Amino acid sequence: METTKKSTFKVLFYLKKNAPKKNGKVTVMCRITINGNQSAFSTKLDISASNWDLKYGRVLGKSREAQDVNGKLDKIRLGIEECYSKILKNEGAVNSTKLKNAFLGMESGEMTFFKFYEQFLSDYEKKVNSGLRVNGTRSKYKTLLGHLRNFVLTKYGYSDVSFNDLTPDFVQYFDYYLRDDQSLTHNTIWLYMIGFTTLCRLAMSRKHLA
Repeated sequence: METTKKSTFKVLFYLKKNAPKKNGKVTVMCRITINGNQSAFSTKLDISASNWDLKYGRVLGKSREAQDVNGKLDKIRLGIEECYSKILKNEGAVNSTKLKNAFLGMESGEMTFFKFYEQFLSDYEKKVNSGLRVNGTRSKYKTLLGHLRNFVLTKYGYSDVSFNDLTPDFVQYFDYYLRDDQSLTHNTIWLYMIGFTTLCRLAMSRKHLA
């Protein structure tokens, strides 16, 4: 069995400068490169671009913020390296997408939020076909899923999210996304948030979400 060489494995932190926050800060992204193939995701850490050391991929200085962010970046790097070694040992080969998903807790066999959502839509469609649910409501849930996917991809660089990612900050940023990026009305956002809350409560009832 051919084994991936460690020399092809690289972890790089960089800034997402094309999407600054309202407070002027930008998100620190993480890029995994293996054999020339890349996968990126958001570290969910925001800093001022002027404090970033481009050469070393770290925050400049010895302030409390710099030490805190750099400590978290070190932890992320270590976690990725541990996942890399584990997959390499168990399977003999690893690619950037698999490594990213393993580190984020979104391995192929695991139930993720969007997998859960797709399953919910499938079940809902069956109820629509049997006359137990209204098709218009299903369409709203479908549109909401589209907004969530675009938000997650734009904000975090993810194609899916784990249930642990559904934090109060996630909900708040999604609200900002609907208002600022999509320019939706207050009433429309309110309806989408009701739908999102319904999905979260269903996930909680099925022990996916604490």
